[in-house]
Amino acid sequence: MGMRTLRRRIAELVGKVNGRMGVAVHDTATGEEIGVAQDDLFPMASVCKTPILVTAYRQVDAGRLSLDERLEITDATRVAGSGLLNFFDTGLRPTLRDLLLLMIVVSDNAATDLILNAVGGPEQVTREMRHLGLTNIRLDRNIAGLLKDIHVAIDPVAADLDFHGLRSLLETDDDLATRFRDADRGFEAVREATAGRDVASPADIARLYVQAARGECAGSESCEAILKTLERQQLRGRLPRNLPPNTRCCHKTGTLGNGNVTNDTGLIYIGERAVAVAVLSREVRQDPAATNTVIARIGRMAYDELQ
Repeated sequence: MGMRTLRRRIAELVGKVNGRMGVAVHDTATGEEIGVAQDDLFPMASVCKTPILVTAYRQVDAGRLSLDERLEITDATRVAGSGLLNFFDTGLRPTLRDLLLLMIVVSDNAATDLILNAVGGPEQVTREMRHLGLTNIRLDRNIAGLLKDIHVAIDPVAADLDFHGLRSLLETDDDLATRFRDADRGFEAVREATAGRDVASPADIARLYVQAARGECAGSESCEAILKTLERQQLRGRLPRNLPPNTRCCHKTGTLGNGNVTNDTGLIYIGERAVAVAVLSREVRQDPAATNTVIARIGRMAYDELQ
């Protein structure tokens, strides 16, 4: 029992995935790390919101940002994909604290891009990761830019359309809507748009969570706030799904396409002991529910082998 057995069991499970999957497990109590393709680079998708969260709190600690600062929702701040702010009225002015919560617990893309702009953009997030010694985490675009590149790869007409224009055209152009629903076209678009950009290794993502658990990636109070935010995550069908009731899990998911990228990363607590688990994937061609099940089984394996 232990890390060696855990690695073997994870390797057997990951080997059955129709696609590429990397896994890293890091025990904060012992410092021991194991993994499968843990140093390979994978698209983060919305897992990038954890490095953004850490960056925001590091800037709060440095006095460059305030959690009480208010940012306005306008038509221009709306971003395709997950979240709630797209459905709110313009003129709303949530605090940075509110936006950080929305970014994590419902993976709100509009909130994410507002925060990214406030912290200095994707390049600043990458710089902060370098300061933490995490050389295999890089952010190149905001969420709107990532999704725009995927949409353009599906059909170049998207290049000249903003959020509102594309949504309107998809509602009226049946041929375009059919192209956007085509699974093969979507698979290739995600692969093309994510090649070499907005990527991370499972090992470095796991190490970022270890730093948060140890109070090392920001000030101690900020690290605790980071963990509490991640613990409020509402998308719980992956890593925490099979854990015993009331098991603490602080995590962030990520998805692109029809499950072509399906990720979950975070901390699983065995009593007071935190274990970082990072599961990243790319070029996955299978039912997303099946991939979710694989990730849920990895979470439970880590819990069972290390308790």
